[in-house]
Parts: sequence; C-alpha cells; structure tokens
Amino acid sequence: MTARHILTPGDVEQLEAMHEGASGYFYKMLDYLEERIREGVRRGEFTQEEAGADLDVALWYSYACNNIDEYEYYYRAARWMPASEEAARAAGCGMWYYRYSCALLYCGRLEEALDYARKGVETEPEYVWGWLQLGKLRSHFGDREGALEAVERGLALEPGDYEFTTLAREIREGRSLEEMEFHWIDPEADRRLQAGEDENANDKRRAIACILRDEENLAAVKDVLRPTEWEADAPYCTFTMPYGEGALLGRYFGNEASLSKVPVSWVVSLVNRLPALERRGLTFLSVEAGVGTEGMALSWFAIQPDRKLRLCFRAGDDHQLVSFEPDFTLSGEGQPALERPGAGGTFLAFVLLEKPEWDADQFKRDLRDGWGIPCITEEREGEDGGSTLLFDVDGMTAAVSLYPFPVPQGEAEQNAEHNYLWRSAAETAARHRGQLLVSVLGREKDPRAAGTLQVKLVCAACRQAGVLGVYANGTVYQPEFYTEAAQMAEDGELPLLNLVWFGLYRTDGGMAAYTDGLRSFGKDEIEVPESGAEPDALRSFLIDITLYVLEEDVTFQDGETIGFSEGQRLPITRSAGLWLDGMTLKIPYPEEPSAEQE
Repeated sequence: MTARHILTPGDVEQLEAMHEGASGYFYKMLDYLEERIREGVRRGEFTQEEAGADLDVALWYSYACNNIDEYEYYYRAARWMPASEEAARAAGCGMWYYRYSCALLYCGRLEEALDYARKGVETEPEYVWGWLQLGKLRSHFGDREGALEAVERGLALEPGDYEFTTLAREIREGRSLEEMEFHWIDPEADRRLQAGEDENANDKRRAIACILRDEENLAAVKDVLRPTEWEADAPYCTFTMPYGEGALLGRYFGNEASLSKVPVSWVVSLVNRLPALERRGLTFLSVEAGVGTEGMALSWFAIQPDRKLRLCFRAGDDHQLVSFEPDFTLSGEGQPALERPGAGGTFLAFVLLEKPEWDADQFKRDLRDGWGIPCITEEREGEDGGSTLLFDVDGMTAAVSLYPFPVPQGEAEQNAEHNYLWRSAAETAARHRGQLLVSVLGREKDPRAAGTLQVKLVCAACRQAGVLGVYANGTVYQPEFYTEAAQMAEDGELPLLNLVWFGLYRTDGGMAAYTDGLRSFGKDEIEVPESGAEPDALRSFLIDITLYVLEEDVTFQDGETIGFSEGQRLPITRSAGLWLDGMTLKIPYPEEPSAEQE
C-alpha cells in the first residue's frame, strides 16, 4: 500500500454499490474511478504516480476492466497494473496477480500471464482463483500434469466447484486455451452459452480471439496489406500501406491475435475494393448526404473486429466518415454523414511551431501533470521526419503528430486573418515552419467529452518551445488566449471558446456573424445575417444560441423558430451558407433585443 490512501471509505462504498457477485455496472465503476483520480490529481490530493501505485485502486480498476470483457479494457488493465506490483508483493495479495494475469492473457501476452499466475499462487496459495488461472496456462504450455495438479489444489479450497471440475475435464480432453475460456462462471449461464442460446456469445468470442495468434494467417494478412509501417497492440494494430501513388493509414480495432483470425480472402477483397469504396463513399457524401466533397480524399480507414468498416474522407480540417458492412455494402444505418451534418466527436487542431521539432516526452509529462491524463505510448517515427503519439483515453482515440513543414498553401495564414481579437495573427502564423496535428476521434462517446479532451491535448502541446498559434475552427488562436479559455475544462464545463469560433464580418448592411466548429459536434453551423447590431452584442447573441444548442443537445429544423423572451419568435432557415461552405442555419438578430440579451 502507498503511504497515502487514494480511495476514501465513501469511494469504496460507492464502488461496492455498483457490483454484486460477478455482475455489476462495470463501465460506471471504471468511469467513477477515473474521474476520482483525475479530480484528486487536479486538486493536489495525490499524484498520478501515487494513484497508479495504490493497491486498492489497482484491484478495483482491474476488476472493472476485466469484467467488461472487451479487448480494449483488458489492455487498459494490463497497462495500469505494473505500477502497483510492489504494493501487491508487500501485501501478499494473490488477487492482484490473478487479475493482472487475466488481463495479460486477453492481450495475447501468454508467457507473462503464466509467470504472474505462478507468482500469484506462490504469493498467496490460499487464493483459490489463482490456481484456476495457473491450470489453464500450464495446460496451454503443455504441462498437463502440472495443470491437473493446479486443479486439485483449487478443488481442495473449493470442493466441487463448477469451474474447476469443468477445467479438469477439458484438460483431459486436450481442449485449447480459447476453448477453456469460452465459459461463464454461473453453471446455468454457461449451459446456455454452450447450447448456443446466449445472445452475447459473439461478444465473448471476439474477446477470446485476442488470446492466441494464428501466425501463419497473420503473415498471410500482412503479405496482402504490404505494410510499410506496422504498430501492433498499442492497443490496436495500426499500419501504413501503399495506396494509389502514396500511402494510406489503416487501423484494426483489436490486437494482432484478433487480426490473425480475419480470413485472408476478406483482406484481399478489402484491398482490391478500396478504390471502389472510396468512390462509393464520395458519391454517398455528395448525393445522399448533401456534403460538399470538393478536394476531399480518403484519409484513413478502420476495421472493427466484426469486419465493419469506416472510411474517413478529409479536405482541410473537415472530416466525414462513411460506414460499410462486412460485405462492403453501405451501412443502412449509423451513417454519421446523415445525422445532420455528422455524428460528431471528431476534433482536430494544428499547433503552429516556429521550428519543425517537438519533445514528445515533454508533451506526455505536461499532459499528465496538467490534466491527469496518462500517455505511455512510445513515439512512432514517420518517413518524412515527423512522428506520432497514438493512444486511447477513456474509450476515445487521440493522436498528436509532428509534421515538419508548414500547413500547405498558406491556409493557416489566410484563416488567421479572421481573428479580429489578435491583430498580428496572420503575421505570426506566417512564421511557422512545423505543425503538431492534434486530433481526437470520440467513437461512441459524447462529442462534448471528445471536444474537451482535444482542448486538453492542445493545451499540453502549447507548452512546447516555439508555439506561435493554434489553427482550429477556421482561424488561428493566440496561444495565451487558447490556454486561458481552456480553464473552463478544469471546472468541468465545456470550453466553448476553444471549440467554436464566433466570427464577425462587415457587410454593406452592417455586421454579420457565424459559428465555426459546431459540425464537430454533429450540428449545423449557425449564421446571423447582416444586422445593425454592435459587434459585441451580435457575438453575445450567437454565443447564447450556441450554448443552448450544445448544452441542451438541440437540433434545429428548417422552418422552426427560437425566442429568448415571451412572444419572441426568430425564424430559422436552413440553406446554403453565406460565409461558410455547405448548409447552415440562418437566425436573424432580433430588432428589439430582450432584456436578457442586453
């Protein structure tokens, strides 16, 4: 145990209320733990290192992750546990070794899993489930006699136990490790699983697929992909493959063991069909989703363990995702581009650097110390002199990449001119010679969580030497403004000014305004046509509307009205943008603002 207790009695009471036996609210449990640690680090109650080394935290963290029974969470448990090994050893805690061994097993790290299972029963021989884990692993590695001996030790502690008696039979039958893992603890639940009556059987199989690599099939898959770069199991397989006249980034949301179970014939079809899928995706975006696709190209693709696909198309800082089924047909539902204007949750920003270099280790320290977010991924070098950190945070994918050259075609400098709050924005941006691309893919998370995470990453990146500005939301922010605005995130509030730019421009008839950034939340951008309003009042009006849209998760429809006072009805029109590309919502500034707006 560490000298300072991380979890209070109240925390333990909350966690215990979330589980009962082998069932519980494990996602909620994990969220509670991670939020408790983040807040404790932020308030100075303890450090991230102290939280990582705490035995009680490790036991709860691994319990939640392992019971979610998905590869990503086993990976997170395996990453979390080593820091508390000394505490586990000192306490003689066999449970710690068992849970760590289970996480290692489902990450495909079998030799390590065996080693920790063995250490567990040596550390605490009376902890029964350590013998169950050791029996399975000894059997896998060919020690049948030792496996049966482990079962006997377990049955001596838990006479007649269903799991041990089942394991003994399967060891004698010569079953594989994956077959031994295809069970539930409860006998009736396991009977339904074996009889094919469990609706969660496929999820169970997908988790088990991450245990053993089919080396021959994996080699064949790599031969088809012809990767020029390959990063395995961190936590996912990420690779760069030849495509057209260049290269394309691909990702498989599982480890190498899971990928090795994908049929080679399917991978061949994928590679052969990618150009057609790119064309079909662009056609879908243009014709069916009504998205402007000029300058758009395939940026990356991702494969789910069930072989569903997502293709990402990019033009500048605009991203659009298109989903395909395992048979390469367009998905009939869950198309982000149809959800007006996107599902949201994809955020990116460019941190402009005076010199084309960065210190990735410093970034990781600043992210940890400033925001309590760990990043233990190793920096991956690129062919062009750049490098990337790719990692997961609370189920979201984050990437920070150094590009040792300026943003192409003077794009940053041109957009910097839109920042009416920073007179020298364009001049300063013109000095940049490198860039850090900071991106977050929220996946199934609330876009507000993904946006807040991206702001935290950008703030950590802003502590690099020679940062000139932050290019995001169609403008370039002054670094000091960006980091000051981000303080709202420390208080648990949405850092709106970092995520949405409230643009102003003059017309013949007065001032007009627009938002830039709402599309990342899955919302239409908003424009206020020309009016006689003062700039500050117009900007405040637009901020009020935007806060309402995001805080209440409102999606306006063409022809609706909005009002800020009794009797006020401002018409909403959805049509081609005045200042922005694509479709936007037009909301007029009220001729007689209400008292609330004044």
